[in-house]
Amino acid sequence: MTITAEQARANSSNSKHGTQEVLKSVYSSIEASSKTGSKSISQILSKEAVSEVEIEAALTDIKSKGYNVEVENHSSNHYHLKVTW
Repeated sequence: MTITAEQARANSSNSKHGTQEVLKSVYSSIEASSKTGSKSISQILSKEAVSEVEIEAALTDIKSKGYNVEVENHSSNHYHLKVTW
């Protein structure tokens, strides 16, 4: 499968990535990793795709379910989440 730069730009412009997509991705990673015996996951999210408000809403949801969440290496371009259980 290939994608042209034009298609990638169109995808980026039309992206609706937000809190629900972050949660879906994080919980999917938690499920898969927990089945392998892991006690944590790390996830990197682009600040271009997710706003600070959206990431804060996701963190609140994750913490409300009993997980510990840290935002590490808070760079200018990415959020690096570490979730432990």
